Amino acid sequence: MRVVPDVKGVTLAEFAHSVIESGSKISSDAYRSYLKLAKEGYEHEPKEFAPKQNPDHLKWLHTIISNAKAFIAGTFHGLDKKHLQAYLNEFCYRFNRRRFKGELFNFNRLLTCCLKTSTVTFAELTL
Repeated sequence: MRVVPDVKGVTLAEFAHSVIESGSKISSDAYRSYLKLAKEGYEHEPKEFAPKQNPDHLKWLHTIISNAKAFIAGTFHGLDKKHLQAYLNEFCYRFNRRRFKGELFNFNRLLTCCLKTSTVTFAELTL
């Protein structure tokens, strides 16, 4: 997950190029900005979002976004846009380890993460 400044076609294409291999198949709803992806070398498969007619289309995407919103609202009780990427990073870390059963907060795992992560100063948090 990455915070983007807007959902314009150019912005989405830049994001796609940074994380998705050219030629990959991208499924999306029929939002107009996604049409730019087909012009950028991706196989784009847009479908009108209609959960009653096609309940599996983007089901997991909507589930994950819903879980991220609940995580942020329930854990942090709101947030500042400045730190949104950090909140999303934490959500992704937890989500990707949801099946580790008891290992999520394992001391050795936590220590390794602390050692591999750069220090964030108080000034960086409060500026």
